Amino acid sequence: MEQIKKINERSRHLENELISRLVFDNSKILPVSNLIKSEEFYYLRKEFEILVDCAQNDKNLILEFKSNNISFSQFLEISFRDVEIICKEIRETNNARKVYIILEQSLKNIPTENIYEYISDFQKRIISNVEKFDFEKTDIESLLKDYKEKQEFYKEKFRNGNGIIGLSTGYQNLDEIIDGLRPEHLWIIGGYTNVGKTASALNIAAELIRNKKKVAYFSFEMGQIDILARLIGIMSGESGLSILKGYGKNEDKINEVMEEIRKSNFSVHSFKSEISELLFSMLEEQTNSKIDLFVIDFIQLITVKNAKSEYETITTAILELQKAAKKFKTPIIVLSQISNEGARGESPIMTFKGSGAIAAAADLAIEIKSDEIDKESFKEKLKLGEDIRMKWDVRKNRHGRVGTIQMYFNGRTGIFRLPTLEDSKIPGFEF
Repeated sequence: MEQIKKINERSRHLENELISRLVFDNSKILPVSNLIKSEEFYYLRKEFEILVDCAQNDKNLILEFKSNNISFSQFLEISFRDVEIICKEIRETNNARKVYIILEQSLKNIPTENIYEYISDFQKRIISNVEKFDFEKTDIESLLKDYKEKQEFYKEKFRNGNGIIGLSTGYQNLDEIIDGLRPEHLWIIGGYTNVGKTASALNIAAELIRNKKKVAYFSFEMGQIDILARLIGIMSGESGLSILKGYGKNEDKINEVMEEIRKSNFSVHSFKSEISELLFSMLEEQTNSKIDLFVIDFIQLITVKNAKSEYETITTAILELQKAAKKFKTPIIVLSQISNEGARGESPIMTFKGSGAIAAAADLAIEIKSDEIDKESFKEKLKLGEDIRMKWDVRKNRHGRVGTIQMYFNGRTGIFRLPTLEDSKIPGFEF
């Protein structure tokens, strides 16, 4: 009870501070109404609603307060703090109250069975009830200010020789088409079984790690050690499986790579496949330290509690991940199987297994496929550890161009690479 009293006292103080600012500076009322909702006020909701109504409808504030038996004298607290900061603190305090109530209710009903289901439900209640901490600015003045700041940031970036908006994928040809990994963007990398979807994501993750960026990888098909082994293989140029067995050829290089991964604080999860658990883990990661890239491997293995079909499961999952990319302001790469029609080349557009919402939600959709003459040639080269001709087809790009990137893939090391001048001499290979 003592803690909830402290929360309520802080709410009263912050709400009074904000209303006092708005009473004596009416020009801030409408901008503030875009930052915070009246439902987030615990004590002074009515006062805030009257202020907004007066600003929107050009009413006399003094008369409106008087008719509602509200005295100006209670709003004498003088504050010069930024109203956005006060709004954020009101929201945080309101969230603290919600969490306290949820905790109090949950403590009364801790089960002795199905504890993991109980934890999942608890996490879902927290996520669904707590308002996001960042404020989405909708007024044109704020948006134009943010636009100009972002424009200056990119100008400086380009002056320093970096010609793309986002983080480099490590593949210049791809970066030129899609402008790198951009904040808030949802990528879908699709392909048929065993075509290299996981390897493609790990190659991009490796490039970010080399540049001291943090990647959080969620794998629902492979274990943590297997993912780590493949990443070490890609970054060292050796077989991840051989390294795991202790047969690595260049021990110094392998140790150097492992230290590089450790310093980047790379994280890998392999057991939280229920959507509410996944979102909570992503929130935890983002809270602990800024994440530069999330990877979800893969969408068809995510589960959604109480979903009645595969379609409902996948649709719910992809729409939640689309919202998460915007909420965290972080790019998310989602791996997906393509549909049977897509695998047979029967559809003119890229189709994913389970739901059309996958393609609709994507800012960028890439299909990975073999460019070998036939399946047998692909399998034989994969078995022998030879480079396989591949294509990365950018089939959808909401913010730019589409096109095809020629690639080589080595199944032994897991490395995707762009062709060299030597490769271009091979008959039938277009640079």
